[in-house]
Amino acid sequence: MRSAESKSLVIDASVATSTGERGRRGELCQTFLRIMIDKTVHRLVMTKEIGAEWDIHSHPFARRWRRSMNAKRRVDRPAVDHDLILAQKIERANPPEKALVAMEKDLRLIEAARATDDRIVSLDDTARRFFCAASSSVGDLRGIMWVNPVNENETPIQWLKEGAPSDEQRLICPST
Repeated sequence: MRSAESKSLVIDASVATSTGERGRRGELCQTFLRIMIDKTVHRLVMTKEIGAEWDIHSHPFARRWRRSMNAKRRVDRPAVDHDLILAQKIERANPPEKALVAMEKDLRLIEAARATDDRIVSLDDTARRFFCAASSSVGDLRGIMWVNPVNENETPIQWLKEGAPSDEQRLICPST
């Protein structure tokens, strides 16, 4: 049974990979995942596609963390089909080719977020900027939270501990 305070978070494999890095970035990714499992009741969203990417790119720390989340029954496994309509809307937004390729690669994160609680945790600020640019004509993107666990200006740990609330500054395209 889900707690009212629990949110389902789509965590990009970029975070799982970076847990193995030396230095601040790796430490911040590990801390984020530790806080999520130890101090919150949030859940991990793991579609087949996202799981396959984690299987390829995860550092041993992230693999152990994922197994612990599974053992605690805190993994959501939604069956998410490719959203062709959303992909067409993004293509009609006429992004540059480089942006379109990046968005197509990360569309699985958007699809999983839309199927759950609209929350993505990713280090990929470039993809976020591309989705932000497309959101002016693709309204489906506007309500998604996108948090970078190593961007201390976004206060990711505080956000996590406070229940991963929806707020303007963490939208895929925050107002400035």
